[in-house]
Amino acid sequence: MKQLKDQIPDILGLEKEELLFRYDDLNKNYTLIQDKHADLEVRHSRLQSRYETLNKKQTQTQDEVKKLKVKIEGKCPEGWTRFRCSCYFKSTEKKGWFDSRTDCENRGSDLVMINSKEEQEFVTQLNANEESWIGLKTNWTSAGFVWEWVDGSTLTETVWAVPEFKDPTEWSNAACCDQQGRWTQSRDYGHDRKTWICEN
Repeated sequence: MKQLKDQIPDILGLEKEELLFRYDDLNKNYTLIQDKHADLEVRHSRLQSRYETLNKKQTQTQDEVKKLKVKIEGKCPEGWTRFRCSCYFKSTEKKGWFDSRTDCENRGSDLVMINSKEEQEFVTQLNANEESWIGLKTNWTSAGFVWEWVDGSTLTETVWAVPEFKDPTEWSNAACCDQQGRWTQSRDYGHDRKTWICEN
């Protein structure tokens, strides 16, 4: 009995040592699991970001396909008029230039960019002797103010009502068309309201 009593501290010491070893082992495993969890969270975040990017690209592609389909089939949305490969929307209400552009963007288009004599004639007829905003605005450059279309392209053909409008000296927007079917210049501070034409 005495011999067993003497061995108890040794047995307890071994069990304690074994428990400490197991504790260290479990602690290492827990740290590894935490590291793996953190790594998985980073991967999940990256995958989520990729998914969102791909989803956005898919939506854009679907929109482009719809637009191409409309152009190929020659159909325009209700309330729009077709000319060659594009569809045009002429508003009935009046707004400032920026609000007009926002309306076009909400319709999946932008203010009309007139790139040919034929298109100019079409827009003039569509307007029926009233001025509507078109997608032409001034932009400040190192050389001063220049006219450019809403897609950033430079102005090539012009049909200004007044020759001086060709060289702008301030922030301005353009409208079409006056009585002779020419472009006019206007500063839109929100109070100059006109109808507008969208092109899709």
